Amino acid sequence: MQNRKKKKKRLIILLSLVVFFVIVAVGSVEFTSHSNFCASCHYMKPFFNSWETSSHKDVECSVCHYPPGGGIRSKLRKKIEGLVMVGRYWTKLYVKSKPWAEIRDDSCLKEGCHDKRLLEGQVLFNNVAFDHKIHFEDLKRGKQLQCTSCHSQIVQGEHITVTESSCFICHFKESEYYPQIDNCSHCHTKETLVGPQSPRYNHTLVFDNGFSCDKCHSNTIFGDGEVPRENCYKCHGEQERLDKYEDTDLMHTEHIYQDKIECNQCHLEIQHKIVKDIDAIADCGSCHTDYHKAQKILYIGEGGKGLDHPMPNVMLEKGLSCKGCHIFHEEHGGTLITSDTLVSDANACESCHGKGFARILKGWEESTAKKLGQIKSIYRQVNQVITRTNHGKKPDAESLLDEADFNIEIVEQGKSVHNVTFSQELLMASYNKMLEALQVVESGYKPQAFQIVSSEIPTLCANCHTGIEEINKEIFGLNFPHKNHLIEQKIDCSSCHSNVRTHGEFIATKQSCATCHHKDADIDCGSCHTLQKTYYEGGEMNGHEIPMDIMAEAEVECLDCHLGDNKKIYRSDKGKCAECHDEDYAEMHTEWQTTIRELIDSTSDSIKEKRNLTLTPQERDILRGIEKELQTIKLDGSIGIHNYMFIEETLTDLKYKLGSLGNLE
Repeated sequence: MQNRKKKKKRLIILLSLVVFFVIVAVGSVEFTSHSNFCASCHYMKPFFNSWETSSHKDVECSVCHYPPGGGIRSKLRKKIEGLVMVGRYWTKLYVKSKPWAEIRDDSCLKEGCHDKRLLEGQVLFNNVAFDHKIHFEDLKRGKQLQCTSCHSQIVQGEHITVTESSCFICHFKESEYYPQIDNCSHCHTKETLVGPQSPRYNHTLVFDNGFSCDKCHSNTIFGDGEVPRENCYKCHGEQERLDKYEDTDLMHTEHIYQDKIECNQCHLEIQHKIVKDIDAIADCGSCHTDYHKAQKILYIGEGGKGLDHPMPNVMLEKGLSCKGCHIFHEEHGGTLITSDTLVSDANACESCHGKGFARILKGWEESTAKKLGQIKSIYRQVNQVITRTNHGKKPDAESLLDEADFNIEIVEQGKSVHNVTFSQELLMASYNKMLEALQVVESGYKPQAFQIVSSEIPTLCANCHTGIEEINKEIFGLNFPHKNHLIEQKIDCSSCHSNVRTHGEFIATKQSCATCHHKDADIDCGSCHTLQKTYYEGGEMNGHEIPMDIMAEAEVECLDCHLGDNKKIYRSDKGKCAECHDEDYAEMHTEWQTTIRELIDSTSDSIKEKRNLTLTPQERDILRGIEKELQTIKLDGSIGIHNYMFIEETLTDLKYKLGSLGNLE
C-alpha cells in the first residue's frame, strides 16, 4: 500500500515536470520567436534599435532572417540555431567570431511582402528612376545582385535601407573587365528632371537645347572604390583564402551571390554628389590660375571686409560650375554659343532660364552700376577728409578705407551677376567702414546717405530681382518707381504681377493703380502723369517742342476737370465742359475726339500697309519714328483733349510722312 502511494507520488511529480517542461518549451518557443528576445544579447542592441524605428518594425526578426517554408523541420532548425547563438553569447565564443546574419531574397519576395516588387517597373528613389527587375534579372557588370546588395545595414541606425554608396560602387567603379554604367540618363531620366517634380530646377530647356550634363555639373564623382588587401583581414586569416585576392569573379560570387556581404565591407566609398566647393567645380581655374579672385569671392559669398556670415550664390549651392554660364572654348552641339574668350552674356542665362531672364540680368547690372556710382563718390569725399586730417589715429582710418576700397573693387571687378545680393551687402559694408573711419579721426563730416534696401522688400521675388527697387519703368505712359511702391508703401509684387499663367505676368490696370493714387485729391498729378502733363502744359517730347494748350494758358488745373462732386478723381467727359461752358462745348468735345480717333485709326492702317513694303533702311527708321509718336499719342489717353490743336496737327503730319514712304528714290 505504501509502495503504491510512493509510485503514485513519483508519477505525479514526473507528469508535473513533463507538463512544466512542455509549458517552458512552448513558452520559450513563443518568447524566442519575438524580436525582443534578440535584444537580450548586447551586441544586438544597435540592430534592434534601428529595427524598432524602421518600416519593418511590425515584422518579427525571424520572419526575414530565416528562409520561409520548410515545415516543422525548418522551424526546429531555426530554434536550434537560435539556441546555439544564445549559447555562444553566454559562453562568450562570439568574441572570437563575430555574429552575422543573412536575409535571402525569397524572404523578401515571399507572398504578402514584396512579391510584386519586380513587376512594378520604375520607382523613384531620391528622384532617381530605379527598376528592380532590371537589376535582378540582368547581370550587372557580370554580378548577380541580391536584395541586400542595395538594402543593407551599412549606415548605423538605419535598418535595411538603400545605401547609395553601394549603387555608386557598381556604377562608377573603373574596371578592366566591365564597362562603367555612368551615363547620367541611366538614373536621371528626362521624366524626373522636367516639370514641377524636378527637385531643384526644371530642366526642360536643357533637354530642348541638347545640353550635356557636364555643361553645368562638374566633378560630381569622388573616390575610386578600390578594395585594399587589408580589408580581407577583417574576416579572414587563412593564407589560402587571402591568396585569392586577385580573383575578382570568385570574390564577387562568394561575397555577393552566396554570402550576401555588403559592398562597402570590402570597397572604399565612392561619392556622387553636387559639390559646393568653388575650387572643385571651377574648371576655369585649371588654366586661369588666380585670375578670377574677385569673381570667386562673389560666387562663394565669402572674403569681403566687414561681413562675417557667408552668402553663397544659390547656383553654387546647386553645384553649377563656371562653364555653365561661360559656355565652352568651342561649340559642343545644341544651341551653345561659340566663344573664345568665355565672356558670358544674357544669352547664357536664357539658355537655361528661358526668355525674359535677360531683363533680370540687366536690372542687376543697372542697380549695381547705380550703387557703385554712389559709393565711389562717397569714397572720394571721405578719402579727401582722411587725407587732410592730422589725427593720431589716421593710420587706423586709412586701414578702414582700404577695406572699404577692397569691397568696392571686388564688386566692380568681380561683376555683381556672380552674386548680386552679396555684392550689395559688400557695398553697404564699405559704407559702414567709411563711417567708422570718420569716427576714428573724430571728423564731423557727414557723407551722403547710402542704403541697400533689397532686404526690406516684402516678397520672395527679391531673391532673384535684387536691385529692382532702383529700376524705374514706364507703365501706361506713366513713370513707375519701384522703390516708392516696394519700400515706402510695402506693396507686394503680387499686386501687379502673377505667376498663374506666366511667371511675372503684369496684371495691373490703370484702374487698379488709381485705387490708391486717386483716393487723395491733394496730389501732384504730374508726378505720375508726366506724359499728359507735357501735352497739356507744353515741353519737349520725341524731339519736338510741344506748345502749351489754351486751357493751360488760362491756368485751368487738372483737378478742375478731373475732380467730381464727391471729391473723387475720375476720367473727365463732355459733361464737365458743359459745367463751365455752354452746351456747344460738349458737342465740340465729341467732335474733337471723333476727329482724333479717325486720324489714329487711319494712321495705324497706313503703318500696317507700309510694314509689308520693301523699304530702305532710311525709310525703316522713319517708319519706326512714326510708330513711336503714334504710340505716345495713344498713351496720353485723352484722345486729343489735352492739346487738340497740336495732336491733330501731329497726326496729320504723320499721315503725310507715311504717304511718302516707299516712293523715295
